[in-house]
Amino acid sequence: MQLPPRLAPYLGQYQPVIENLQFAHPAAFHLLWIVAIVFVWSLFWSRSIGRIGGPLLRALMLTLFVIALADPQTVTHSAGHTRPVMVDMSASMTAAMRGWSAGLLHNGFKLAPGDPAWVFGTRPAPANAGEVVTALARGTACAGCGPEATNLEIALNRLAADPAVHNARVALITDGWENRGDATRAASALNAAHVRLEIFTPPGTGKVPDVAMTELSLPPAMAKAAPFALGVTMTNLGAAPVPGVLSVYENGKLSQDRAVTIAAGQDRFDFSMAPQESGLVAYKAIFKPNNPALDRYPENDFEQGFIGIGARHKVLILSDSARDANYIEAVVRRMGLEPEPVVLASGQYSNSNFKDYEAVLLNNVARARLSPAVQEALVRYVSGGGSLAMVGGDQSFGLGGYQNSPIAAAMPVIMKPPQHRQKQRALVLIIDKSGSMGRNNKLEYAKAAARTVLKTMSDSDLIAVIGFDSQPFVVVPLEPLGKARPYFDPMIDRLRAQGTTYLLPAMEQAQRMLAGTGASTKHVVILTDGETGGSAVMYYDLVSSMHHDGGITISTIAVGNEANVQLLQAISRYGGGGFYQTDSPSSLPRIFLTDVKQHGGEVTMVEKQFVPHSVNPDPILKELAARQLPPVLGFVSTQLKPRATLSMYADRQGNREPLIASWRYGAGKAMAITTDASGRWSGSWVRNDLFAPLWDRLLAWMTPPVVPATEQQFAAALGYDSGRIKLRLVDYSSAPGHRTPDMMTAIVTRPDGSKTQALLTQNVPGELSGSIDAAHPGTYYIGLKSIGAKQPALPPLAYAVSPAVNAEIPRPQPNYALLETLAAATGGHLNPMPSEVDMSRPTFEHRVSLSEYFILAAMLLLIMEALVRRLTW
Repeated sequence: MQLPPRLAPYLGQYQPVIENLQFAHPAAFHLLWIVAIVFVWSLFWSRSIGRIGGPLLRALMLTLFVIALADPQTVTHSAGHTRPVMVDMSASMTAAMRGWSAGLLHNGFKLAPGDPAWVFGTRPAPANAGEVVTALARGTACAGCGPEATNLEIALNRLAADPAVHNARVALITDGWENRGDATRAASALNAAHVRLEIFTPPGTGKVPDVAMTELSLPPAMAKAAPFALGVTMTNLGAAPVPGVLSVYENGKLSQDRAVTIAAGQDRFDFSMAPQESGLVAYKAIFKPNNPALDRYPENDFEQGFIGIGARHKVLILSDSARDANYIEAVVRRMGLEPEPVVLASGQYSNSNFKDYEAVLLNNVARARLSPAVQEALVRYVSGGGSLAMVGGDQSFGLGGYQNSPIAAAMPVIMKPPQHRQKQRALVLIIDKSGSMGRNNKLEYAKAAARTVLKTMSDSDLIAVIGFDSQPFVVVPLEPLGKARPYFDPMIDRLRAQGTTYLLPAMEQAQRMLAGTGASTKHVVILTDGETGGSAVMYYDLVSSMHHDGGITISTIAVGNEANVQLLQAISRYGGGGFYQTDSPSSLPRIFLTDVKQHGGEVTMVEKQFVPHSVNPDPILKELAARQLPPVLGFVSTQLKPRATLSMYADRQGNREPLIASWRYGAGKAMAITTDASGRWSGSWVRNDLFAPLWDRLLAWMTPPVVPATEQQFAAALGYDSGRIKLRLVDYSSAPGHRTPDMMTAIVTRPDGSKTQALLTQNVPGELSGSIDAAHPGTYYIGLKSIGAKQPALPPLAYAVSPAVNAEIPRPQPNYALLETLAAATGGHLNPMPSEVDMSRPTFEHRVSLSEYFILAAMLLLIMEALVRRLTW
């Protein structure tokens, strides 16, 4: 509605409102004829100028009602936002590429600061165009999206889930290089949402001052040791030649090095290798440039690979607990041997057939866990040519009851009976009884754990139980177990799950309890499934006081993932105890028992720090015999037998106490390792990288290589693509009656020690293939077992995923192959004109009705008209 020019000087301030004024029902203005007729009629009958006020007010009142019926509205229009764009902000996007991206957003797409956007690196994060352009222009890192890596798959899946982009063409700005996930797997989600990708690639970096080792070529498996060619492929991404040294290591030892000059482009260097060992042989190639400025990214200057030589030998590992076997199992597997761990937490081992094993390890196993028939069979196994080793711990040698046993006769050391010092122990159990402990019977299992602990304690030991929610609740006061035992169970049953969680007061209560006791060992076990409450500093101060001033050790147990794991780990670390985390409440009794055994004062024969001494030269330890060895914290005391070989010992009051001793027993070999393999005593060996090399040599002495009787009848191929190890096995044996297995199971040990399985299937006759998820760098050990057919003799396999696969490094050119695939799969385009992407904004109309104001004015006039009529009549 336009304002007349004559009224503009007077109503100019209302001009925006008047110009945006519209009537929803303009036909209502026809009613003004009736108003006019009524007004004229009223004037005619008034017959006096003094009575004109009433008719005039009535006419104005009716006019206002008519205007209200016409529904006057102010109408305004506003522009919405464009569809979101998705922008790669990972570390591989250089400053020039980021500047180009900022220009495209600002000048090409002409985005407003408030327009929506997604940024991504490791993960997607929402933003607006103004924030993105500013961050790109300034080179600011995207903290919320994880720029240290690129996961295009997750970013595209998140984009497909955004309703704002459904049934639309969406702009994606990226260089296309991903080191997490597989972007092609997101195409189905994009198509389901009818999203078409219009992909824009910033100019590549061109020549990059970087040299990358792109391939280490070697056969993954051989039936026996034989010369082969190891190929190293180098790629120079820069313009200038890069001189340097290319070195090849075999099992950690330098085998060859060569001065090379790598010209721009790709070059391959071959090395002639002649392995002498069986099992898994590790090869590592490293390039060192003479001028580091010509090789900006050293993380891609090395590759590692493995060759499995000879058939896989089995090693039986009998252990008291799974924790005892973790380290030694990993070493056995790394050597190319096949570990078969058996945990004897309860019951006896009764399988007396050991002929399929190259060696048997008794890893902290008590004599009671082996049936008499098994003990006799082990002695026959050793005298017949097998290898047997006993490994130390609180259940081995004399502490395990082996003195005067058949196995003791085969060992190279004389075993001594247990010698425990009697000490009074004080144990306080702090149990979370908050409401969350009622779920999944967590509190009931905690009570069962408390009852189980009593079995390890004598009547003179002190016991206390504290329950806590927001306040501590003393269930059992600190007193001798003999006094508490009769009423312990009913008192424990008083614990009920309710309330919130605050741990600190309960720990202070435990400190007060233990401060007044003269027990030689004071230990606290804390169990919780939730947040602990309070600040970390408060806990650190208390733990320091308890441990250093009060001589109290503290262990913590976290149930589930909601507990404050970081704080609980710190409490156990600074409190000198252990930390345990479990998702299974049923495991709590076992965890309690394990912890109390380790930290509750049970004394083995010798448990203090000793510096090991080696005998030099030594045919078993070889070059390790000349090294300065880290200390051990304990061992089981034994005495060396005549004619036995002493490789390592501890000097105890002038006596040489054996740590490693060996001899030949009949046609076989026997070894005694009197310290442990769990890390309790030998933890410094693990931390100082001595554990694995030492056990390599011990196992090498026990398990000599076996030369195969026949030539290799298979070929194995390993590769890596999109976060998966590709495995192909070709069986070309022509022996009569031979049949290739239809399926094989690949048992994979990941770099973190966890295990997984993958299936190899026979897609073509004589060839099995499959793939293994390998998203993280490190070595993946692969064991193969056939399904439904005789197991072929296969060497051990392993594949090393280089850290370079996860390196976020600028590339000379975008990954056009991947991006073209994505564009074609979604019906979009690669590098279209910016104008071809619809960046229009929807227009929104906002209407505000003014009718109520006119009705209010009419009502006021109605009141005024009534007053005028009363006064004039």
